[in-house]
Amino acid sequence: MADETTKTTNETTQPAQPQPARHQCRCGGGHGKCRRDAEGHAITVEPHLGYVADLAALIDIQEEATVSRTVLREDGLRAVLFAFDKDQALSEHTAAMPVTIQVLEGRLRIGGGEREVELTAGGIVYLSARLPHTVYALEPSKMLLQMFDNRG
Repeated sequence: MADETTKTTNETTQPAQPQPARHQCRCGGGHGKCRRDAEGHAITVEPHLGYVADLAALIDIQEEATVSRTVLREDGLRAVLFAFDKDQALSEHTAAMPVTIQVLEGRLRIGGGEREVELTAGGIVYLSARLPHTVYALEPSKMLLQMFDNRG
């Protein structure tokens, strides 16, 4: 249960931040509830809400470049922003886990397996694990890559 106590500062009274529950973990992780703190102690990750308010504002398109930035790392999910100048690309590669690519701005051509799709802002594509795929920017673009890792 969340601790309902409060901390008093010189200016305001604010709810105390809940601390992760400590326990003896013998499983070595993998169930999504255990993590290790800086000292190596097992901690339980309580349910929580993680968010990013404005994805596109967190990354800038740079001339003749592709840039990336990890914006969210949570249980089973890693979200990475990419910004591409026109004609920039990610050459063919695979991911060990399923991914989605959502176009935030611009226009991208995404190839996967034997298919190729052109997406504009608001479009999303799903790629299964180990599917060879490419990304090509038809114009300056921003995209969100979400990697779904259920290995723990």
